[in-house]
Amino acid sequence: MRPISDNRRTVLKTFLSRSSVERATQLERFLSEEERLHLEKIRPAQDAFASIDFSNEQMLERVHWSWFLPTLKSYPEPEQKLFVYSLSAFSAKNLAKVLTLSTIEKPQLTGIARTFFRQVLLDSLLGEHNDLLPIHLLPPSELSSLLTHSKQELIQLIDALSIYDLAVELRQIVETKMLRKIYSFLTKKELEQLQIASAHKETFTLQRVALDRWDGTEESFRSLLHKRGLARLGLALSGQHPDFIWYLCHQLDIGRGSALFKLCAPEPTPGITEAICKQIAELL
Repeated sequence: MRPISDNRRTVLKTFLSRSSVERATQLERFLSEEERLHLEKIRPAQDAFASIDFSNEQMLERVHWSWFLPTLKSYPEPEQKLFVYSLSAFSAKNLAKVLTLSTIEKPQLTGIARTFFRQVLLDSLLGEHNDLLPIHLLPPSELSSLLTHSKQELIQLIDALSIYDLAVELRQIVETKMLRKIYSFLTKKELEQLQIASAHKETFTLQRVALDRWDGTEESFRSLLHKRGLARLGLALSGQHPDFIWYLCHQLDIGRGSALFKLCAPEPTPGITEAICKQIAELL
């Protein structure tokens, strides 16, 4: 028998909690003793739900289109077109450009064909995560609002978080020429944020920005900062529900999302995770 995941237990516990005591008792008799013990530890979802809430039909529209590329690249061009044009116009346009697909004679898909190609993409995307909780059934979190932000807004947040790391790094730099160059790269908004971050001394220590390996270009400078911002966001997400992390990572492009996923730990880091969550709240 396939093991019951915690997500499935949450759904079952919610269903049982809304049934009569007699009905719930009768149904629980079909579970093993081990599963009944697991179920006792699970909290039912706060919100009501229906079976349609567990349909993944709209999942493909939530995920950034770049996550489909690995699967699409495993098919020849004629099949790629069928997959691409089963998606939204925005995703199809970007995927066709990256895959250099000819836009001439776009395939006309029947409803059944469209459903089939979307399901193949969905299965390749979800894998073992095929029982994701719907977003509105995820446990409450102070970071929940992040799921309402666009990819671009999340990138801006990541860059803003990196300013805290920059503030720490600048305290170690005494070379005036380097300082001037760094300040010249910052926007007015970033300079204002840097002033605020510099006035706030953090009680924890993170990995340094490593400007000692910086080649002096703005592109390299931005890349170093962005990596630190991602790491800081990963620390903030550590300990969050795995499905919450999955949703958020897939709102970003596959490069950033994959990197962020690896930076999220199963448990929060004492004294750090909470502090960075407060920084995020202030930035938002």
